[in-house]
Amino acid sequence: MASRIENGDLLNEYLGNKSQRYPLQGDLISEASSLDDFIMDKEPIQQRLYIINRSGSGEAQFVLLNQKRTSIESYGVRYETWKVTKGISNFGVAVVENVLYVIGGYDVKTCKHLHRVVKYDPYDFTWTECSPLLKARAKFGLAVLNGKIHICGGERSDGQAACSCEVYDPGTDTWTDGGVLPAPRKNHSCVLTGSSIYCAGGDYGLRSHDNFWIYEDGKWAELDQDYPHSLPRCVDRYAMCTVGHKIYFIGGVSCRVNAAADDGRFITERGIFSYTLAVSTVRRHKAQGNSLQSEVLSPWTVRYPSMVRPRHGCAAQAIGRKIYVFGGCHLETGQDVRVCECFNTDRGTWEDEFHFRKGDLTNVVTAILEVPRRHDEQKINYKLKWVLW
Repeated sequence: MASRIENGDLLNEYLGNKSQRYPLQGDLISEASSLDDFIMDKEPIQQRLYIINRSGSGEAQFVLLNQKRTSIESYGVRYETWKVTKGISNFGVAVVENVLYVIGGYDVKTCKHLHRVVKYDPYDFTWTECSPLLKARAKFGLAVLNGKIHICGGERSDGQAACSCEVYDPGTDTWTDGGVLPAPRKNHSCVLTGSSIYCAGGDYGLRSHDNFWIYEDGKWAELDQDYPHSLPRCVDRYAMCTVGHKIYFIGGVSCRVNAAADDGRFITERGIFSYTLAVSTVRRHKAQGNSLQSEVLSPWTVRYPSMVRPRHGCAAQAIGRKIYVFGGCHLETGQDVRVCECFNTDRGTWEDEFHFRKGDLTNVVTAILEVPRRHDEQKINYKLKWVLW
């Protein structure tokens, strides 16, 4: 019997060579596009790219990466339900030493912001409570620096934007004060580049902002105190990631102000722009007549082709030299975006990669975890037990 299971013969007889959905181990649901994809027996260790819902559905979908995490190996999307995120929205997600942390958020049933922090160890297949946040919050920025989780700003229990920050040390399971942002923000994003954390945009006072801040030497400040940098446009609820020496900003919501009517309207963006870290002090010299003039190069690049689909609340994940954009929502229609678009940073082009068949994608975040294959074998054996019965 063992050999038939390993070769997939018995499972193949039951499936009838058809792609179907099956409940596996209680609240977990997976979809497989082929038998080989279902069993996932190519490697003993899987590199999973999770696309995690933050709207309260509790859904977590994943695709497989190659072992070096430089490309997507399988586009067969699998679906799981996480009880710890069901009914919770706008929480933060971080991965430290292959342990996933779910931080804070908003309980849509009780209408309360949360202090709660839980962690998931894929090798133990268990969720564990951690020390709670010092202050309950949601819609905050997050980055991991030197093995510690830094969160900044967010929405407080009274619904207002915060400027306070906290730092979590997984080794001691403790939260400490992390200073303050230059101004209150929520619905902003953070990214780690080198030994610095960058924070940009967000909303405060019912409008989007174009701030660009940096965390260095234990405090937050303007990127350049003498010549502060600003984003090319005010934006919040966007995706942010790095490739090489560039920070990319994708999608989001911006506020277009009509000066004549003295009002503004919110627009879902489909554009992308980038900031080059190594250009801010570079000067380009050009000949002008008989003299040589100096011109400061701008670190901002805005002349990229746009995505086909505008989206906010999306997630961007750099894999190799490409940026994959997952999910998100169109503000004007309220519809989620089900097509994953990929931006090739070398060619400067967009391509449609694959389509999500199910699940809520209106507000998502990504995380990469290394998961041993034995858990999938347990799920298959669990299903086969009922097949044989």
